[in-house]
Amino acid sequence: MNKSKKIGFWTGILVLIILLVIPTPQGMKPEALSALGVALLMAIWWVTECIPIYATAFVPIALFPMLGILDASTTAENYGHNYVLMLLGGFFLAKSIELSGLHKRVALYIISKLGTSRKRIILSFMIATAFLSFWIANVAVVLLMLPIALAIVDKEEENPERNPQFGLAMMLAIAYAASIGGTGSLIGTPPNMVFAGVFAKAFPDQPEIDFLEWMKLGTPIVIIILPIIWFYLTKYFKISGNFAGSTEVINQEIKAIGKISTMEKRVFAVFLFTAIGWIFRRDIVLDSFVIPGWSSLLGIKDYVHDSTVAILSALLLFAIPSGKVSKTKKSKTLLDWKSASRVPWGVVMIVGGGYAIAESFNQTGLAIFLGSKMSFIGQYPMIVILIIVITLMIFITEINSNTATANIFLPVLAAMAIAGQMNPLLLMIPATFACSFSFMLPSGTGTNAVIFGSNRVTIPEMAKCGLGLNFLCVILLTMLMYMYVLPVLSL
Repeated sequence: MNKSKKIGFWTGILVLIILLVIPTPQGMKPEALSALGVALLMAIWWVTECIPIYATAFVPIALFPMLGILDASTTAENYGHNYVLMLLGGFFLAKSIELSGLHKRVALYIISKLGTSRKRIILSFMIATAFLSFWIANVAVVLLMLPIALAIVDKEEENPERNPQFGLAMMLAIAYAASIGGTGSLIGTPPNMVFAGVFAKAFPDQPEIDFLEWMKLGTPIVIIILPIIWFYLTKYFKISGNFAGSTEVINQEIKAIGKISTMEKRVFAVFLFTAIGWIFRRDIVLDSFVIPGWSSLLGIKDYVHDSTVAILSALLLFAIPSGKVSKTKKSKTLLDWKSASRVPWGVVMIVGGGYAIAESFNQTGLAIFLGSKMSFIGQYPMIVILIIVITLMIFITEINSNTATANIFLPVLAAMAIAGQMNPLLLMIPATFACSFSFMLPSGTGTNAVIFGSNRVTIPEMAKCGLGLNFLCVILLTMLMYMYVLPVLSL
């Protein structure tokens, strides 16, 4: 452990100890002050990464019962929440898509259809990356797209008339498209799942935000913002001209994967089953016309959840033969446990840890206490509130993981909205989107970190380009929230 991590480790512990021994403020319960201490310890440890960020997610299991904040059973339940299981099922589906190679085929198809100019190459990579990030964890999508992009960048660098900024633009375009695309669906990026769980826990009497409801909000935002970001990047890096070498690289990649396999077809069938199951689980109301959901038709509307579909699909993946035969002459399935064990379990646990924090905030009254102290925000015009919330979340996420930021702030924003006599969605949804729009530093999102790890982008280059994008997205998100999302939610 280096010096900065040691400082972060002991600072977190010191903050917790101080809050445990100081007098409890008037109007606050002692257990609420303890919950605040644990939350601050976790925030400091997440920011400094003094221990692995995923390990920090287990702090509530150890400390909540010891400090009398929540009992062990209540704390542990959060790690098996419906949305945690939905995320896990989504990861299993993503892993099977990865094993089959279906994601690569889809990506190459999209890229091959958009031409060979440098601008179109970048656009095609952004579209492919964003689309895949709807369904697959955005970090995994970047890892898929990176080697294909690097092959094209290497070809460009062999060209005597190369654009020296092309490679840098390509790398950042992939990172940013993955972050943007992930906001389009509930499983695309962990902050979306954090929001859904926190909202369900804080407001159990309110209609749930399911897969379809989120897509209604997220998909139009992706469609609008993605081309704007592409335009910004191509202008910022002065990208122009044709690049013939890309066709050769893409054709080689397409030739290498061959014809679509039986495994790909079967994985795609399970994918369609999952998507249809999520979209049509609940009744779809179109003005006076209602499309009944399958759960209503089967009479189990109150018994099932999107997590039910996710886990059922995972079981199908473990059961359906892939069409391939192993060396032992046994037919392989679409997903085996050895491969499934390599899904990002750490992300699953950090979401569960976030739900535990939210539960402690609600049960101890801490969220209401903090919200009441910041209720003055309700006095400002809605447009001003949106600007403040979105700006703060974008720039806070630059120094903290977007999942951790969502875990820490969403429960507080929910209580703040109630104290200010506002609908909590007015603050929670803009904040959730903003958590995925941090473009300056590798620490902000996993996609930025992966691209930085390629050694093709330096921190100054990312920060200089990303700063302008951050401010641009403050404006774009504010306008879209005010003009589209809030009217859709009838807020």
